[in-house]
Amino acid sequence: MNGQWELVILDAMPPVTDMGSLVVGDVDGDGAVEAVVGGNGALLWYRLAGDRAFERGIIAEGRHFAVGLALEDVDGDGIMEIVAGETEPPALAYYKPGRDPSQPWSRYVLDPSPSGPAHDIIFADVDGDGARELLANAMGGRPGLFVYKRPGGPEAPWIKHAIVTGIFAEGLGAGDLDGDGRLEVVHGADWFKCPSAGPFSGAWERHVFAHSFREMCRVALVDVTGNGRPDVVIAESEFMDGRMSWFENRLAEDPDNPWVEHPVDRGLVFAHTLGASRNAGSGRVRIFLAEMAEGGWSSPRNLDARLIEYATGDNGRTWEREVLYRGAGTHQAVMRDVDGDGVDEVVGKEWRRPKVQLFRRREAPSPFAGVKHRLLDRDKPATGIDILATDVNGNGRLDVVCASWWYENPGGGPRRQWQRRRIPGVSQVINAFDLDGDGRDELIATKGEGLTSELCWLKGVDPANDEWEEHPIGTGTGDWPHGSVVAPILPGGRPALVLGYHSAEKQSHFPELFEIPDDPTSHPWPMRVLVEIPYGEEIVACDMDGDGKLDLVAGTYWLENLGDGTFRAHEVATDFHAARVRVADVNGDGRPDIVVGEEALDFNNKVTPLSRLAWLENPSNPRSDPWPMHVIDKVRCPHSLDVADLDGDGELEVICGEHDPFRPYRSRCRLIAYKKAEPQGGVWIPHVLDDRFEHHDGAKVFEVAPGRLGIISHGWKDTRYVHLWELH
Repeated sequence: MNGQWELVILDAMPPVTDMGSLVVGDVDGDGAVEAVVGGNGALLWYRLAGDRAFERGIIAEGRHFAVGLALEDVDGDGIMEIVAGETEPPALAYYKPGRDPSQPWSRYVLDPSPSGPAHDIIFADVDGDGARELLANAMGGRPGLFVYKRPGGPEAPWIKHAIVTGIFAEGLGAGDLDGDGRLEVVHGADWFKCPSAGPFSGAWERHVFAHSFREMCRVALVDVTGNGRPDVVIAESEFMDGRMSWFENRLAEDPDNPWVEHPVDRGLVFAHTLGASRNAGSGRVRIFLAEMAEGGWSSPRNLDARLIEYATGDNGRTWEREVLYRGAGTHQAVMRDVDGDGVDEVVGKEWRRPKVQLFRRREAPSPFAGVKHRLLDRDKPATGIDILATDVNGNGRLDVVCASWWYENPGGGPRRQWQRRRIPGVSQVINAFDLDGDGRDELIATKGEGLTSELCWLKGVDPANDEWEEHPIGTGTGDWPHGSVVAPILPGGRPALVLGYHSAEKQSHFPELFEIPDDPTSHPWPMRVLVEIPYGEEIVACDMDGDGKLDLVAGTYWLENLGDGTFRAHEVATDFHAARVRVADVNGDGRPDIVVGEEALDFNNKVTPLSRLAWLENPSNPRSDPWPMHVIDKVRCPHSLDVADLDGDGELEVICGEHDPFRPYRSRCRLIAYKKAEPQGGVWIPHVLDDRFEHHDGAKVFEVAPGRLGIISHGWKDTRYVHLWELH
């Protein structure tokens, strides 16, 4: 879906809320570049490259951090300190590391009572004495723009002076605009000239340069025209109809008309990132702009948030525009070469729903660039509760089954047509298994009108001509099966059918076990409660403890097989409503881990919030040790899930489909394949395979033809569609 750039999720769930601040630089003096991010609850650091890439640590906990953040060698020891705006209560402080950033940091307060939280912080030598002063704007409280001069010792408060008070604005830059040898300050749509007696002698002179721009902007100073004086680039930052322009600096040439606007782009959505630079050799000017996923005031989520680069080689007369990445919002991002390879990366993070990001150019084309989508059905008559691949007609090819229809795999090339055929007499097919030992799978299904738990199994006699044998199984306790597995989990390796019910949590229905008789045509099959846990979603069979017996995984429970037909439940995570589950060795330690997708749906407000796609790490002793949770990403209800090696590189990918039941046929849900960015499974690269369709109990990988994988899926509200994505 994206071209030469990819997103690396450095941290999908940092321990903060409202992550406002970000700065990039070498915070510990080791020559490597780190990212520092802050939000409500913590200030954090992340190593971006080198032998210790993706290490992370905590600078401060228990404090809330505003947007303002900067790196500066405050005390002259050659090591950068982190200067931060804090909130609740507002303060300006700086943090000093020791030799190791993972050790405790020292905090020094430079202003214990600023007018309000600092939204922007920069350093510039405004008085010309060779030492850079701190410039900060206060938003909230008593808004204004202030300059601070550092004192002699680290413990003393800094000397504070108001450039202007009573103005609510964002965006901050400094440069010699008028060529008088002293720095002016750009604040939003205004610029301020220092008093002739010095920056601390009185109020600064205010001028407006961007008369039609609103108060919330990002600004960047860069010499676009090549005349040696900085021009100003400005973009509206908190609006869904934002504009970006560059203002030509003509203060020397035409004092009566000192600023000439040159529009560059419009229709920008929450463009809260802006940077600009000029190449000294070529004279080429680049502007980097990025949009947020969400702005303020309960705005809708920006599903097409973009990272955009603009470039000019003719001093701003014409501009080239390139969308680097689309579909991931970012906030206060920085474009910089973080790994020393001579190519810029982008370090960013999300604000409202925190996530730490690294965008980088791909070293090779995406392994999924050739994925092809086709609709096996665009007119399926009814909703399906599950989808699966099995050889229905016994010709050696896996067909697709959804609800009460099966789609015959035509074989041959990808252009061959799949034909829908009815499975008579049933409502929903929920599983397939060789019940009678003849080497072919039979289908397990529900009967009756709508969604029921009346069960039967079907043996295909001549499926192409609608000839089936039907045999009853029995009736489950719950409303309808929402997850099922058939596996040899009983003593002597005898198979059983295990069901979880949709009504489990609301009506206290527990998972149930149906023993498959030696003669499966006997009925009803013996039924009993499996374990008394409030779970009704997907169930997977796997030996979780290495004792040679197949256990069961039911969301965040693993059910230990005691060998006598009974199971002991171990809850490995709490406060996590698991919808789908898979088992795989994610970190390569030889132990099976649990991959889970979380369901979080707000039916009262008809909203699908972001929820967790995560994996639970199987510890040395799975019965007694805690299972660490590693969040891969936060997406809209990952109610479809699988794990497979899609690209044949020997590493497993996690495949996820988003579910949004409140916006049928316009949900813009995504199908995403996640690749590990490092072996331990702490950092992931999402590859969006499609962003049009809703998914429910789908996104399942199967072999379409020998050596060719496909992903099948369907939706709960997008009921008519049955999907196949083929990989090459």
